[in-house]
Amino acid sequence: MAVGLMLAAIAACNSNSNNNQPVTTTTNSGTTTAPPASEVEKRGNALVRVVHVLPAMAAADLFAGETKIFEGVAYKTVTSYKEIPIERQMMRLRLAGQDTAQPLTENSERFGKGDYYTILILADDDSNEAELLFVDDDLAPPASGKARVRVINASYDVGDVDVYAAGRTEPLFSKVAFSSKPTYAEIDPLSGALDVRLAGKNITALTVPAARLDAGKIYTIIIAGRAKGASKLEAITIEDGFGGAATSATNR
Repeated sequence: MAVGLMLAAIAACNSNSNNNQPVTTTTNSGTTTAPPASEVEKRGNALVRVVHVLPAMAAADLFAGETKIFEGVAYKTVTSYKEIPIERQMMRLRLAGQDTAQPLTENSERFGKGDYYTILILADDDSNEAELLFVDDDLAPPASGKARVRVINASYDVGDVDVYAAGRTEPLFSKVAFSSKPTYAEIDPLSGALDVRLAGKNITALTVPAARLDAGKIYTIIIAGRAKGASKLEAITIEDGFGGAATSATNR
């Protein structure tokens, strides 16, 4: 399953490395600030964060080799970005505190210098066996007056989905498949509900109330949970912006 789910990280430098501004990330848990890509590139590192979207799994630790880089990541948590070396890393996932246990899953990855990545902890069937999905984050500023948005479908049993802004007849995103490589769209700012519908059908699987997508910001909307069973569908929204103190990530 790991091969089918894993998206190869892009080793070559992308436009992130030209970003001289700190990146400020806001979620329901608070705000964190990561250093500019240009500084991280000079240090020969990449920036990585983790999102836990596997409802049946307890908190987990993520290791690069045998070095623990994220600790106690609970369901729906979005960690701050952390710097890691760009040489090829064997990324290993274990339940929190089980430092010497056999990994739940592991993948060898190489990260690009000065680039940003999100790693999702998920599963692709009812077995609830954990997998790691690696996603490249393009955090270059959007065009003037626009918001940059992407949708990640992390719920294997909801099927493909379309995403609509309330009151609009055309979808913002169409046929977003489970664990598919997300693409960004630059859109006009909006404020209001977002409807996640079964692809091609007027059936709402999930409503994101009071969504706000502001110009100059980058948004990742992750569909988590399950369409069936005890775990309900939920949306995790990550807002990335620019500015703030150019220091290591800090929590507020």
